[in-house]
Amino acid sequence: LDLLGDPSPHVRLDLGTLAEVVEVTDSAELVQTSTSGNFGNVFNDRVIRDLPIVGTRGRNPLSLVTRQPGVVSGPTTGGEIHVNGARDRAWNFTVDGVDSNESSAGGSNFSPIRTNPDMLQEFKVVTSNATAEYGRNSGGQVSMVTKSGTNDIHGTAFWLYRTPSLNANEWANNIDNIGKRQFVQNIPGGSIGGPAIKNKLFYYANLQVLRARESQSTTRTVYTADARTGLWRYVKGGGRNQPAGVAEASVDAQGNVLPGINVGAYNIVANDPQRLGLDPRIKALTDLTPLPNNFTVGDGLNTAGYTFAALQLEKQYDATVRADYIVNGKNTVFGRMMWGRQDTTCDRGNGGSEWFPGMGCVVNTKRDPKNLAINWRTSPSATTTNEFVFGINRFAFNFDVPNADVNAIQLDASQADSSLPVLPETVAYGNLRRINTYQFVDNFSWFKGAHSFKFGTNLRLQSHTD
Repeated sequence: LDLLGDPSPHVRLDLGTLAEVVEVTDSAELVQTSTSGNFGNVFNDRVIRDLPIVGTRGRNPLSLVTRQPGVVSGPTTGGEIHVNGARDRAWNFTVDGVDSNESSAGGSNFSPIRTNPDMLQEFKVVTSNATAEYGRNSGGQVSMVTKSGTNDIHGTAFWLYRTPSLNANEWANNIDNIGKRQFVQNIPGGSIGGPAIKNKLFYYANLQVLRARESQSTTRTVYTADARTGLWRYVKGGGRNQPAGVAEASVDAQGNVLPGINVGAYNIVANDPQRLGLDPRIKALTDLTPLPNNFTVGDGLNTAGYTFAALQLEKQYDATVRADYIVNGKNTVFGRMMWGRQDTTCDRGNGGSEWFPGMGCVVNTKRDPKNLAINWRTSPSATTTNEFVFGINRFAFNFDVPNADVNAIQLDASQADSSLPVLPETVAYGNLRRINTYQFVDNFSWFKGAHSFKFGTNLRLQSHTD
């Protein structure tokens, strides 16, 4: 009996002859007894496909881990999702038994190769008491199995579309007098599987493409018009510069000095004893910034905010190809290849939003994951089974900074303190890392009477270039 299921059986009995016997039998699902651990849940393909998991970067089945007992959101060191008190980096992801971890900085809800609900046959989450073949990490163990072809040709096609035209504007945008957050997302794709040779050789292929355009309200701190000339203002009489909308504010929402506020001024250029004037480089960078349009940030008199909608673009594709071959009654082989491209232009998650409209992106993130699995399963006898898996997990993350210059010195300090005015330049090089993981797995099972024995090995050889 499932949770929240109907406890009343609905049985239909038809009239029969005196010689007929109608027998109704049923049994409750047994408590897990096949293993001593591996507590968690298994989701079949129908459940994965039907649950609402469409997000801002595609359809991520890993979102299902947050629905498991013992899984909570908390402090982040790599994903914010913790299971039974373990670190959020203590997750282990596999696809068809092959490592699929971002091993340089792993985190929950993230795997370099992005799966989708249509290409998964099964999704298993082990949250505690993992047995040896699962227990690589102390946190959750997520095992995904891809679909294979059958003797019948089956296929799917889909297109998911989101647009702000169907939504009301957000409250915060109305307050800031800006339009709707632009989030237009298109996710087309499909899959096909069937027999190449009936009862012998089967194929399966899946492709998902994503194009998304998203904006977010962003506020940068900039200098006021007077401050840019070197004329700094202050509240006299022991007062304090305060932005609009707070107690003892110095200015109103348009930046005008409020009645009763006695303001003085100090001309930095005129009082410079060396008469050097404003630094040319800093002045040039300051002149690139727009004048403020939001006086609820900064100090109101010398610094204020500029609020605008910063744009981010997503461009992805993820493909899967699999072939299964039945050698004979005792041996089966399959090979599966997954690859993709996942590029984020003006990646705000990594500080990549443009400084101001029209200035270009600060960081563009480029990803190109690949994952290979080759599996050979043999049953030499009725009581023994051996499975050998060879896998490759390969990916590169390139946090590209278009204006990087190794010979330049970056002056902007607003990246460390957002209250400081922005000097719109980023010349530091972004991180580029490449991870290659080669994996050899062998699992041997032996059944003897009422007992079962498992033996195996799991070897990973990894190279990390950063």
